[in-house]
Amino acid sequence: MTRPQLPHTMDPARDVPGGDGAPQPGPGAMLPKPAGPREVRLAMLAYLGIPFTLCLLPLICYLGQLRGGRSFARVHAAQALALSAAALLYLLCGLIVFGVLALDSALVAAVIAVPLLAALWLIVLAVVIRSAIAASRGELRPVPRWLRLAQGPPVSR
Repeated sequence: MTRPQLPHTMDPARDVPGGDGAPQPGPGAMLPKPAGPREVRLAMLAYLGIPFTLCLLPLICYLGQLRGGRSFARVHAAQALALSAAALLYLLCGLIVFGVLALDSALVAAVIAVPLLAALWLIVLAVVIRSAIAASRGELRPVPRWLRLAQGPPVSR
């Protein structure tokens, strides 16, 4: 006797168990439609500002779109802000590891923590570039689950 298969929870296009039953946006989701080139540029700016300003530029883009309801730029700015906050928390954890290792040996700390932090920066940069390219096409690309602060769907309803 075989057990029934549950929907795969990593596929954002399927329903999330325990959710309200609404389908989740997939990698090529078009929610909501961009109002114009200004919103597309603002969405791209929110992503591309992460490696240089951390949370500042996505926060400015998000706050600038508060009155717009669920606009294209606001959805992307919220996702960029969550991504930058997660990257900032990973950076803080890496600095803590560096500090603890430096108590024993600064060389060991540098050899272990610096490559880890550089790998984190490169991975976040790759995610940011892929998300900005998707935003330029008018799509919504979900952030990998391990870089999200909240469990569940990639974008809040």
